Amino acid sequence: MEGFSEAELAYLREHDLARLATATAAGAPHVVPVRVHLGVRPGVIGVGSLRLPGGTRHRLYRQHVEENDQLALVVDDFTADGPRGVAVHGLGRVHPDGGERLDSRFEPIWLAIVPTWISSWGIDTPPMDPPRSRHVRSPAAARADARPAPAAPRAGTTR
Repeated sequence: MEGFSEAELAYLREHDLARLATATAAGAPHVVPVRVHLGVRPGVIGVGSLRLPGGTRHRLYRQHVEENDQLALVVDDFTADGPRGVAVHGLGRVHPDGGERLDSRFEPIWLAIVPTWISSWGIDTPPMDPPRSRHVRSPAAARADARPAPAAPRAGTTR
């Protein structure tokens, strides 16, 4: 996945519980625990919601992303050696369908997160060393990457 080291990706595959921070258009913050999914599309982290009785549920983080696409995500833990984790700043886009591709138990609606900045500590570096931080793409490129993937042609049709 673009921007992440192999060690960071391995860590994210093993630790899929994250905290997602969003904000309203006016800047009021909100943080919620979510599960992250890699491999949705190159360079995209997926966040979905379990399908519950009664249909699609309102999720405040999705509303915030519609108002303000900037967000942050943290996956971390603490070991006997010290803290370790990955932080992501990026842009989000709510997609009305496709969530079941993240997990068959999920609602169709899902959130695509495209990183613009990544920082990790205790993964590619010793736990108490400074974090490894870097910009990985511009906001304009991230917005383009967060767009829905083109639909595959239906059988028997041409484009």
